[in-house]
Amino acid sequence: MTPVQVRMDATGICEIVSTPVSGDSVSPAPTRRVFVAPVASAPATSGLERPLERLASSGSSLGRQPRPRSYSPRGHLAHGRTAMPEPVECEQVFVELCPSHASGGRPEFGPQMVGNPTDVVTVLRVGLRSTTFNPTTGAVATEMASHDHADARVTASVGDFHVIDLSTEHQIVAPAAGQAVRVAFVSGAYEVSVDGALIGSFAGPIRFRPSDPTNTFKVLSIRRSVWVQPAYTTRVFDVPDYYGEIEIDRGVSTAAGMVNVINLVPLEPYVRGVVVNEGIASFHIEALKAQAAAARGYALANRNSTRFGRPYGIDDSTSSQVYRGHGSEHPNGNAAVDGTTGLVATYASRIISALYSSSMGGHTENNEWIFNSPSNQWPGTNVEPYLRGIDDGEGAAPELSDETAIAAFWSAQQPQTFDSCPRVNNRFARWQIPIPAATIKSRVTGTSASRIVMLSGNTSGTLTNVAITRRMAASKRAGVVTLTFTTGVGEVRGWDNIRRVVGASAASQVQNCTTNPPSSIAAGFVLNNPSVIVPQYSGTTFTGIVSIGGGWGHNVGMSQFGAHGRGLAGQTFIQILQAYYTGVDIASYPIDLRLAPGSGPRVMRQTFAAPNGTGTLRIATTGAMQGLTVHINDLCDLRFTNEQLAVPLSETDVSTCLVTGTNTVQYNPVGTKGGATVLVVVR
Repeated sequence: MTPVQVRMDATGICEIVSTPVSGDSVSPAPTRRVFVAPVASAPATSGLERPLERLASSGSSLGRQPRPRSYSPRGHLAHGRTAMPEPVECEQVFVELCPSHASGGRPEFGPQMVGNPTDVVTVLRVGLRSTTFNPTTGAVATEMASHDHADARVTASVGDFHVIDLSTEHQIVAPAAGQAVRVAFVSGAYEVSVDGALIGSFAGPIRFRPSDPTNTFKVLSIRRSVWVQPAYTTRVFDVPDYYGEIEIDRGVSTAAGMVNVINLVPLEPYVRGVVVNEGIASFHIEALKAQAAAARGYALANRNSTRFGRPYGIDDSTSSQVYRGHGSEHPNGNAAVDGTTGLVATYASRIISALYSSSMGGHTENNEWIFNSPSNQWPGTNVEPYLRGIDDGEGAAPELSDETAIAAFWSAQQPQTFDSCPRVNNRFARWQIPIPAATIKSRVTGTSASRIVMLSGNTSGTLTNVAITRRMAASKRAGVVTLTFTTGVGEVRGWDNIRRVVGASAASQVQNCTTNPPSSIAAGFVLNNPSVIVPQYSGTTFTGIVSIGGGWGHNVGMSQFGAHGRGLAGQTFIQILQAYYTGVDIASYPIDLRLAPGSGPRVMRQTFAAPNGTGTLRIATTGAMQGLTVHINDLCDLRFTNEQLAVPLSETDVSTCLVTGTNTVQYNPVGTKGGATVLVVVR
């Protein structure tokens, strides 16, 4: 067998890891797969592993996969590849256990940036993390380990390329395809070698440019999970390849003697390398289109972040959103990206924080209850009008006005909800987990004492009751859970604390859909904050609870399984996004035109998709402009005067200028002062 793990390392970076077996024998097809997660008391950055064990003992699969597929792992593969799990399983485990900053699942990295570019975005600077290897077997130990690299080894996949010293813009060398260039930082300079022969030391940074922009670079010093083509039924660790250019540079936080590796990649190829690493390739195309719009918006809004202290604002790990380059692209994901070129979700002409998670159990929640600010206040004051809780189902919304109605909704499968078990094989649409009193107490004492706020006394006595005493506004999930001891009373407050205390399994148990073979979750598997808590007694002695709820994730924004269900029900990606993000428009990414005296007018040319060939040009003026000319597809020239731009907001139907599919808009500001936000809203 090939042991495969999904692991979060000591820095909180999550990835798939694999240890190959010796030889080239084929392991028997696994017949049972078990999730093993860290105990509920372990912090997110504890470094505990989250392995996916393969036991050839029963007759089941991992659950939640939309389409069962055959599985035939190998140990060592050709060209140094290391076997990975089959794709549906691999995607699900990674997406479910390793939420990204883009999804909202990494609050320790701070809030997402929201905002618009001030120009057309031609390239993104994406940091590529280093890979560590097992010193004995050579297998991948950590896929995305650190921002900093001891060195970088780069070659071109095809064609020759140019190595440039950016301090002078002079070419250092022009290697042929297949020649490997090594760059290291030695004695304050960038040392460049070709196939082991030292060329010299340079001030740098060092840039790799392809002779043909359609060529790709291989970064030989790292490994990523990529598809075995053309079947797209298996993923392996291999040397990744990247479109665009590669740069070797350093930032203010780069460790001494180390370098950073940056992929300068155009926006759309970048999104192709993200979509099926943040979502599941076999999901409905409209769900993948919604995922593409979310990924594009995150990249555009966060590209200039300085939180890493390196010469890039986003990286390729879960600390931004997972990007594995050209080799991780999938035809389904590429079709989704191409069908949404240049489009993002906007609110009030600003790119939104498009949060998402695996599933919401048929009802999402308001953001201020989950990601509350101030952090000690529930709900917070940070209300986002587009992140409102919604009923995620067809027909009339459920009645959740009293405890009986709440229990009825959350205690049984709800086939009308888009992420339900019957619709999309979502095994976490509903769940019930028994938790003994002793386990609950252990989760609020010792090193976990910060999870409870004592109203009186202490936790030293016997736990005698657990009850939901305050509910969240939209979904009616638990917002405050009160624990009563013989020695005091305390409250567990907030989504994350509650799910770790009364929303995590106490023992391994089977969790499945009626349409799934059974699969197991391990003790300490953290699900969600429950909606129903049923006390358990032996005679008159309190023995624990049965915790009942639905969904897996943070409950805010888009449900990925729900989006899949909506696509299957015939909804378009625009309808999906507008369902999950209240009041948003889907538009070409907004550009903030900011004209400074003496800067001269700029010309901005932008490409975007209009799925139905209809749209509205929106101009939100932020300062008096002399004029603005807008060219669309060489079909229309729209000229706006100073008087027309004096109003705060103007909208013009430009459907006669658009075509179904890819469109081009060019903005030509007139004058050297004022400003406006411009975008084309598609329908």
